[in-house]
Amino acid sequence: MSFYANNGSMNVTVVDGSVYTGLYAPDGSVNVIKSPGGTYVGLHHPCGALWVTLTTTTLSSLFAPDGSLYVDDVNSPPPKNTGQPVTVVSGTLHPSVGTLGSPMGLLLALTYAA
Repeated sequence: MSFYANNGSMNVTVVDGSVYTGLYAPDGSVNVIKSPGGTYVGLHHPCGALWVTLTTTTLSSLFAPDGSLYVDDVNSPPPKNTGQPVTVVSGTLHPSVGTLGSPMGLLLALTYAA
């Protein structure tokens, strides 16, 4: 697998942040963690993955107010054509299920922000 999917979007693997993973997964995709929102977290989680926020509306920026990267899951209709297009190869970015990041990672991010 490569960094980009056949449709031109970025391949991502959703991780939980409980252990150090680094930026890239073994398959070449980018490790990401869903941002909790509400507090500033920046772009990188302490485990090395990128914080991301799933887009829901038209945006005027590539970055969310909390510093995370706005992404649009191209395999989950309808496409919003906003944020960085991504293809999720493992895990999920959708609110009802999936990984929000580890409590330890959130604590580290909040401690760093303070």
